Amino acid sequence: MIGVRVMLPTYVIWKPSTGAGYEHLAISESEEQLTVDSFVIGESEPDKLARIQYEIVLDRSWATRKVSIRHWGGQKALCLLSDGNGQWTDEAGQPIAELAGCVDIDLSCTPFTNTLPIRRLAFTPNVPQEIDVAYFSAYELTWRRVRQQYTLLASDADTAVFEYRAGAFVQNITVDANGLVLLYPELFVRERPLAASGIEVEAGK
Repeated sequence: MIGVRVMLPTYVIWKPSTGAGYEHLAISESEEQLTVDSFVIGESEPDKLARIQYEIVLDRSWATRKVSIRHWGGQKALCLLSDGNGQWTDEAGQPIAELAGCVDIDLSCTPFTNTLPIRRLAFTPNVPQEIDVAYFSAYELTWRRVRQQYTLLASDADTAVFEYRAGAFVQNITVDANGLVLLYPELFVRERPLAASGIEVEAGK
């Protein structure tokens, strides 16, 4: 799976394993970058739905260059920029020292951001990879630095299973040949198979 040419889908749909919600994600590309635009309807708290739109800009090595999040129909929004090497600034260009060295992000409302380290890093089976990421709460519009660990447990031509750890939380995530989540137990599930047509990109290292 890792290190081969694959076809990214144009659209991906996920839903939460429990409760109400939906995500419709669109992927587009240019020679320099990938742009991900998504709309999420999810439970910000029990029996309360929120509508969130987010955009992530990635360079061709799958390093995050920009993340913006806004609450649809409201005034609340957040936007941070990165140089792709872990140096972050706000929209005014002010450095964010706390996130220094965080190349990847983790956005609470979507399984898509699990794809970023999976595509960007080189994995040897059963050898853990630890990274610091910029974790964003999509509902509270806050961010903080978080240590995470990914371990490739198994893979074939079509799927792979990664053990994901963050603090005391541990879960095995199944992804497709693109590194996009098929099943994130107790949190997310792919609604339907990938579209037959897509865009061809280079996989990560």
